Amino acid sequence: MKITLTGIAVLTLLSQVVAQSEYPVSDIPVALKSRADAVVRQETIVADMLAPTKVRYEVKQAITVFNKEGEDKARLVIYYNKQTVIKRISGRVFDAGGFQIGKFTQRDFKDESAVNNFSLYEDTRVKYFLPAVTAYPYTVEYAYELELKQNLIIPAWRPDAYWNVAVQHSEYTFTCGESDDIRVNDTNYAGEPVRSNGDGRKSITWNVANLPARRYEPYSPDPETYKITVKVAPVNFSYYKHEGHYSNWEELGKWSYDALLADGLELPEATTQVVRKLVEGLASDKEKAKVLYEYLQRKTRYVSVQIGIGGFKPMAAKEVDRLGYGDCKGLVNYMQALLKVAGIPSYYCIVEAGSAKRNIQSDFASMEQGNHIILCVPLENDTTWLECTSQRLPFGYLGSFTDDRTVWACTPTGGQLLRTPNYPVAASTQHRQAVLVLAEDGTLTGKMETAFAAGQYENHLEIAGSNGAEQIKLLKKAYDVDYIDFRNIDYQKQSGKIPMLVETFEVTLPKYAPENGGQVFLTANIVNRQPNVPAVKDRKLPVYINRGYTDEDQITYVLPDGLNLVSGGWKEEIESRFGKYQATVEQMGNQLRYHRKFVLNEGTFPAEQYTEFSAFINRINMLDNRKAILAN
Repeated sequence: MKITLTGIAVLTLLSQVVAQSEYPVSDIPVALKSRADAVVRQETIVADMLAPTKVRYEVKQAITVFNKEGEDKARLVIYYNKQTVIKRISGRVFDAGGFQIGKFTQRDFKDESAVNNFSLYEDTRVKYFLPAVTAYPYTVEYAYELELKQNLIIPAWRPDAYWNVAVQHSEYTFTCGESDDIRVNDTNYAGEPVRSNGDGRKSITWNVANLPARRYEPYSPDPETYKITVKVAPVNFSYYKHEGHYSNWEELGKWSYDALLADGLELPEATTQVVRKLVEGLASDKEKAKVLYEYLQRKTRYVSVQIGIGGFKPMAAKEVDRLGYGDCKGLVNYMQALLKVAGIPSYYCIVEAGSAKRNIQSDFASMEQGNHIILCVPLENDTTWLECTSQRLPFGYLGSFTDDRTVWACTPTGGQLLRTPNYPVAASTQHRQAVLVLAEDGTLTGKMETAFAAGQYENHLEIAGSNGAEQIKLLKKAYDVDYIDFRNIDYQKQSGKIPMLVETFEVTLPKYAPENGGQVFLTANIVNRQPNVPAVKDRKLPVYINRGYTDEDQITYVLPDGLNLVSGGWKEEIESRFGKYQATVEQMGNQLRYHRKFVLNEGTFPAEQYTEFSAFINRINMLDNRKAILAN
C-alpha cells in the first residue's frame, strides 16, 4: 500500500513540475540562440476596433534574456494619456528551466511624467518595469490591455525591430466591423495574412516564426527598408473629438489643413503693422520672406508642447506672438502667418527628421508618419525651405536634419508630397588651410582656417554659437589632439544659395613632433584622419552611405633650418566606386607641404561590395596616419 501511495505522489509531483515548466530555455531552437542577446518566445497582439473611439489593444509576450544586453527587450514601457488608457497589466518571471520564480502587477511598475528635457508641456505619462533578475538566462512574460479612445493612429506591428534579438513566434491580429473600411500596408512580410469573417466582424492575422537575430552592420540602410512592418489605417477616424476620413495623402492633407491649421493664422493688429513695415519697399517675395524669417529668429525660441490634439494642432499664431516661443508646429504656423500678411503663400510640411534620410511613404498615407514640421515657400522658380526652430540656420537652409527626403504638405486644396533639397557631394565641402611653424622642441604654432559649405555647413555651427570655456571645450572635442590650444577664435557666416561658415584660429600643439634619436616623426595629417571601418564577415545588408562630401586640406609646415625630409615625399591616389582619395607630401626649401583631398560618394551598394568598401576606407586610414621622417 505504501508503495502505491508513493508512486501516486511521485506521479502527481511530476505532473505539477511539467505543468509549471512553461518556457524552458532548452525548447529554443539552437539556430535562434546564435548571436542573440534575447529571444521573443511568444508574442500575441490583438487590435480590436470596436468603434472609432474604442480600440482594444491586447498584448501577451514572453521574452528570454541571455545577458545584460538583452534586457532592453525585456523592459516593458507603456506610454499613456487621456486617449490611451491602461486597463490591466500583469506578468510572471521564469528561470532557465521554465519554472515560475516571481510575478508582478501594475502596482510594481514605476510611473512618471513622460516630459522630456526639451518639452515644456506634455500630458503623456509612462509606466515601466524590468524584473530584478541577475541570473541568466531568465524569461519574463507580460500581459496587458490598453484602450485607445481614437483610431487615427493604430500601433504598427514590428516583430523584428530589435538588433540581436531572435523571434520564435510573433502574431498580430487586427479586428473590426465587416463594414469598416481600412487600408493595410505590410512591407517585407513574406506570404499572405490570414483573413476571417464571422458574427459581423472581420479579422486579418499576420505571423512570423523562427526569425534569427540580426546583428548591427555598419553603413546599413534604413531598417524600414528590410524589417517587417504592418500598418493599418481606418478610412473613417476620430481623434480628440475631431472626425474625418482619408484614403490618400491629398485627403489627409486637406483634413489636416481644415481641422488643425486654418483657424490659427490670425495675428494681433500691432504685429501685422510691424510685418508691413518690415517688408515695405522690398522688391521681391524672397527678400520679404528673408526679412520675416530673421524677425522670427529674433523674436521666438523653440519649446516643445505635446498636449491633447496639440500633438498635431499647432499653437495659434497670436499665442506664439504673445509668448515668444513655440514648438516646431507653432513656429511654422507663426511663420506662415507672418508670410500671409505679406501676401506670400507657404506650405506647412510634415517630415521624418533625423540625420538618416527617411522618406514619407508615398503609397500609404497615415498620420503616424513624420516627427517634425518645416515650412515650404513656393516662390516662382525658386522654392525655398525654412527650418523655423533654429536661431542659427540661415534663410533657405535646412541642413542634415531634414534634407533630401520626401515630405507631405498640408494645403487648402489638399495634401501634396514634396522633396526637400539635397546638397551634392561637390558642393558639400570642407576646405582647410594652415601654416604651422615647427619649433626645435617639436611644438607647432600657426593659423588655421576652415570653410564649411552646404551639407557640411553645420559641422561646427554649434561651436560658432558658443563662447568662452564652452567654445574651447567643443573645439578640443572636434580637434581631438593631445594638449591642443586655441587663441583668437573667429567665425564668419556667409549667406547665399550655398551657405558657408568660415572658422579661423591660432593654434598651438605642444611637442607634437619632438626629436627622437636624431629624427623627427611628423604625422602630416593632424586633424582630419579617416576612422577605420570594422570588417564584417558574411555581410547581409546593402552598403548605404547616407551623405557624401568633399574634404580638402592644405597644410604648410615651416621647418627649422637644416631639417630635411629623409623618408622621401609621397604621392598617393586611390579611386573607387565609393569615392576618391589623393594625398601628397613634398619639401620645398624650408617648407613641408601636405595636401589631401577625399571625396566620399553617397548611395546604396550591394552587400558583397562591403569588403571592397572597408578596404578603401581602411587604406585611407593608414595613409592618414603616415609619418614624415625628418632629420638634420
